[in-house]
Amino acid sequence: MRKGTAKLVGTAMAAGALLALGAGQGPAGAAGGRNVSIQQHQFNPRELTVNVGDEVTWTNRDGEQVHSVTADDGSFDSNPDCSAGNPKACMANHDTFKHTFGGEGRFPYFSKTWGGPGGQGTSGVIVVVTPPPKGTKNGPGGPPPKKSS
Repeated sequence: MRKGTAKLVGTAMAAGALLALGAGQGPAGAAGGRNVSIQQHQFNPRELTVNVGDEVTWTNRDGEQVHSVTADDGSFDSNPDCSAGNPKACMANHDTFKHTFGGEGRFPYFSKTWGGPGGQGTSGVIVVVTPPPKGTKNGPGGPPPKKSS
């Protein structure tokens, strides 16, 4: 392969990688964004990283199976009265639940009907981070200092 062709291929691959990563879209990326689906008794994705202040939307796509989205620590709950014994109080197929995360941390959650706290059964985790300040490429410290000649 000639040098010019290799450089063109490398540039195209780098551009493709940036698109695949959702450059500029934050940790959740462009495809799928800040959405979690409930399907086949699983949260998908099981772990999602978002920025402080982001809203996450869960959608039940599990057919006849009902669910809840309940934080292990009780900080959010889509359906407080949901239980296996009270399925009418749970999220039905195509129902959604939205929650905005105001601070950093790990927020494990579960479905009351098919899971439990501590990662049992139908469960997941939202990881909330503070994004680097706008305009920095190397994180909070900015670019490394230039060497003087």
